Amino acid sequence: MTMLVERLLVLSRLDAGVDPIRKEPVNIVELAGQCVDMLRPIADQRQISIEMDVDDSANMLEPQPSDPAKLREVLVNLIDNAVHYNKDEGAVTLRISAAPKSVVLEVIDTGVGMSPETQSHLFERFYRADPSRQSETVNAGLGLAIVKGYIDLFGGTISVNSLPGKGSTFRVTLPRVMGAVPVYA
Repeated sequence: MTMLVERLLVLSRLDAGVDPIRKEPVNIVELAGQCVDMLRPIADQRQISIEMDVDDSANMLEPQPSDPAKLREVLVNLIDNAVHYNKDEGAVTLRISAAPKSVVLEVIDTGVGMSPETQSHLFERFYRADPSRQSETVNAGLGLAIVKGYIDLFGGTISVNSLPGKGSTFRVTLPRVMGAVPVYA
């Protein structure tokens, strides 16, 4: 119940515009590695592998001004979903790459996938793609709404590409720093 209330408060702060980004330099690759390490024991219980695929362009990134707590929430939520909606002995890959003006984070899984109808509602509050799983977890369909809200705060985008039975790829694109002035504030 506490977790549900906390998530509702986060959404309320986002709606009210009173959840500012607390910028500090963040090594995105390092932060992503911490998220993967944190969720690996959960994945290990179902023999799901979690790997990072870091492009050379991302390894060369200087720390980016961002809010580490919000970025961590985005990655943990996406990776956790990839584990929970995966097949036993499946795989999750967190791919990180960088372009001149953006950083791309992709969470790719071999899970159950989603229909186009499900994908169209995925970032709505309280939406649960699989109603039969409601009693199995404490989730209430708020995680992806929060993820979307944080990515919007960063000035980024999120998309999903999925096929039923074939898995899903969530793609987050975040603006990089341009000169001395960060693109996202």
